[in-house]
This record gives sequence, structure tokens and C-alpha cells, in this order.
Amino acid sequence: KQRKRKNRGFVIYLELEAINRGDGIPHLPPFFFFTMSSSRAFVSSTILFVLLYATCSSAFQSKATIFRLSRTISKAAAAAVPSRILASMSISTNSNGNGEECIQTKKVGIIGGGAAGLATARAFLRENELNQNTQYDVTVLESRDSIGGIWKYEDQTKTEKNRPMYRNLRTNLPKELMAYRELPWGSDGEASYVTHKDVLEYLEAYANKFDLLKCISFGSSVKQLTVLDDDQISLEWTTNAGEDGNVETHKETFDNVCVCNGHYARPAIPKLEGLDTFHGDIIHAIEYDNAQPYAGKTVLCVGAKPSGLDISREIGLVAKHVYLSDSACDKKQTFGNVSLMPRMQSVDVNGGVHFSSPRSAEEHVADDIDAIVFCSGYDYDFPFINEGSNLELEFTPGERRVQPLYEQTWHARCPSVSFIGIPHSIVPFPLCEIQAAAIVSQTRQQINGIPLPCLSDRLAAASEDAASGGPNGARVQETHNLASHQWDFCRKLAKISGDYDDEMEKFIATNKAIYDRSGKERKSMIPGGEDVYRETRFRRDDENQSYEILYSKTGTKFTV
Repeated sequence: KQRKRKNRGFVIYLELEAINRGDGIPHLPPFFFFTMSSSRAFVSSTILFVLLYATCSSAFQSKATIFRLSRTISKAAAAAVPSRILASMSISTNSNGNGEECIQTKKVGIIGGGAAGLATARAFLRENELNQNTQYDVTVLESRDSIGGIWKYEDQTKTEKNRPMYRNLRTNLPKELMAYRELPWGSDGEASYVTHKDVLEYLEAYANKFDLLKCISFGSSVKQLTVLDDDQISLEWTTNAGEDGNVETHKETFDNVCVCNGHYARPAIPKLEGLDTFHGDIIHAIEYDNAQPYAGKTVLCVGAKPSGLDISREIGLVAKHVYLSDSACDKKQTFGNVSLMPRMQSVDVNGGVHFSSPRSAEEHVADDIDAIVFCSGYDYDFPFINEGSNLELEFTPGERRVQPLYEQTWHARCPSVSFIGIPHSIVPFPLCEIQAAAIVSQTRQQINGIPLPCLSDRLAAASEDAASGGPNGARVQETHNLASHQWDFCRKLAKISGDYDDEMEKFIATNKAIYDRSGKERKSMIPGGEDVYRETRFRRDDENQSYEILYSKTGTKFTV
């Protein structure tokens, strides 16, 4: 840091903080550099450095002795070092001067009470049980009146629907794979692919098992996040007080804030020529609840990722015809009353919808479409982070990229602000669980795993990641698309947290085995075809990093 001194240039000094190596004795980092503008300051700083190093060396086995010496050093330094320099220098110990351990308390704010928020709350509360030196005061701010996030389905058929969960949704991942590591789920011979109601009940069981409800503030909508000059974070939120509907505003300061608000709130609809002239109904999948409004109609679903495949299949049961636009498709293919089409390009003045692929010269036009459902995904959105947040964060609509993030988790410049659940095309619950553990590990007085690198290295890594187009090097929109790379991502975070061992490897490898099998079955489905893959039932076999098929549509039982 620099402080100007009148007529004497400036002083460069370091704020010294001891490192706890696990033996109860604080140690100084190995290298210090003092550059002073006067001989008096140089001599003073040299004496102070020697005393500090001696104080914090392992030669002194008594923590009480360290405390007394540090006080002696402070008094001696006060006479030799300018007060404004001394005021900014501190010796960190784990003692209160009586030889007793000091407990460090940190306030943690978690935005969102869905799957990511619950996993994060559990990670901090578990640390309270394991680490007596650091205790966490955890507050989860959840805007709704219950936990579950997107898995809390609400019948919004009579109101404007603004949540992605729809009535008949079943998971596209088996529950044996979805489960948190701390709370196994399934392998019981019952259906592996479950309803949103089943998932919500599982999340409620998780919250109850680990007593998470005690730290959740329901009906709390975060309005503003601000990073303060001392790197603490201020959160402002509102709550509805009482039946009269009065709104109360709250403001608190936290040492760490974890953003767990999900990424299914801001619908992404591509800008297409002539779309505003389309004569029929246009909605985004977030507004879809059930197929009944489309009975007897011709419907276009834009987007062939899991939601597009599922919604088009469900609508196809009652519709006259369904077109499914897939950017990976080169030519029209029809299966029953569902036609797979290339990318939607435009709408002409007569209402005809044009489809084509850059890999083919053929163009298709459909002029009988009554309604369009955009299954085109979502943009990241953090409405509480803005120009007044003192936190540089880019999340431009259409890019589907958040930057600068280190390891897609920590804000590269301000790691006390972290983001859980940014990666997509992953198994969310266990990944969020591993992310949360990594975040907690960096807030301990003693880091058991791998410390985060310095600021310049974090910024460089974040910049490279944001420009890479994701692990597959595809395009900006794929920055957070991990897919098959999620397993190494989990391993890396587990090493950062110090949790990577044989048991963790078995857990990750078993997840990969089930994920690959499930994905292979799902991708073999034809558009509009029978929903066969969801009939498969799994049993985990972590010891062998594998699984057993308990039931399949053909009745085959085998072990892989």
C-alpha cells in the first residue's frame, strides 16, 4: 500500500498476517519487502520485521507468550514507526492472551433457497460442527414462502406464469444420480425418473435432516448487493410484514455472500426477422404448463434440448402436428405427427416460417403454424447487481456468459462474492454441493486444500475462460456448458476444498457412469416417440464405480 508523506516521497509497506499451519502457531509468509524513503523508517521496519518473524516462528510454543510479545512489539513499534503506518499493520493470532483459543465468527449471506442455496447453507453449517476456530452465522434469503426454487410447482394457469416448472414434468436424470452425496436417494427398485413433487419432497427432507430451515428468511427479496471498501458485502432486501402487505426494508453487512438464485428466470428468445408479424400465439417455455391449449393445433417448438424434446412430445399427444426446430438438424425428418426441422430463420409477411441449415442449400417453409413455443433457454440474471454494486460483473443478454469468474465459482476480483450453479448441462445437486464445499474451504483460518491464487492469476484465468467458448471451445454461449467436462471440474473443486479422496472419486466416477448410460438412452429417442428411457431403474454401486439396471422397458436386467 502507499501513503504520501509530505516532502519525503512515499512509503511502501505490507500488512502482515500470520499463516496458521495447523500446529496452533501463526507463521509469517516467507518473503517481505520494505522500501522506505528515510533511514529512520528503514531501521524501524527492519527491527519490526525481525521481531515479528521471531514472534511468529515455531520456536515459541506458547500462544500466550506470542500474544505478550506481540503487545511488546506493538509498544516498541509505536515509538519507532509513524502511527499511520503502524495502524495499518496487525499481528493475527489464535489466542486471547490467556492461552485460550479465539473463535472467529463470519457472517454469510446466501441468496436463494433452492437446491444450490440449500447445499451452500449445509456446507457452512457442517463446518460449524467440524471447525471450532471459525463459526459461521448463516442467513439464507429466499424470495418465496418455501424452499425448493424451481422445483416448487405452482398452478399458474389463471395468472401470468413466470416459473419454468410445468405440470407433468419428470426429471431427465435418474434420482440415484441427482442426489446430494450426503443424502443418497433411490436404488430402491422404484422409478428412477421422478416428478417435480418427488424432487421437492427430497429437498425438504434434506433441509429437515440438516436443520437448514432455522437460517432461512422467507419472503425476502434481495434488491441490492454492494461491495464495501473493506471488502465486506452489504445486502438490502425487502419482506412483506403482516397481512396488511406493508413492505419492510432490511440491510446487513456480510463477510461472504453466495449467489444461488439460479438461471431460469430470464427467458431468452432469439431475434428473428419477421417474428413480430406472426399471426398466432407466441410463448416461451417458462409460460408453458400443459398441452391442453394446443389440442388440434399445429405447433412449432423452437429448441431441441431436453425441455424442447419433452414439451414437443407432450404437445404431440394432443396436437394436429408439431414442428421441432433443431439447430443441429440439416433437413426435415418426420416421425408420426412430429417433424424435426433445421434452425428457424424468419417469418414472412404471410405468416410462413422459414427453416434452413448452413450445412444445406435446402430451405423449408411451414405456413400452417398456429402457435410457437420457444424452448430456447434462459439468460443469466442478477437484478441486485448493478452499477452501484462496486462489483464489475458482466452478464449480457444473449451471451449466456458471466464474467469475470475464477473456476466458474468465485468473482475473480472479489472472491468473497461467489456464484453457485452457474455451469449448465451438468448434474446440479452434487455439483453445487462440491462447489459449496470449495467456497467454504477458502474462508477458514486454516485452508486444508488448495488456496486460491493471487489476484492477477485469478483475473488472467477468468479472462481466458470467458474468451474460450467453454471447455469445448465452441462459442461464447457455451462458456458454462460443462457436459462431459463436469467430472474433472468436480475433481478440481474437491481438491481445492481438500475433500478429494478415494471415496470422492468413487462418487464422481459412479455419477459419470450413470450419466453416460442415461444420456445414451435419452439421445436415442426419436422426436415424438415413446418416452422409453424414463422407465429404466438404476441401483448405484459406488464401490465398483458402476451401477445395476433393476428394470428396463424390455425387462432386461444386467450389471455394467
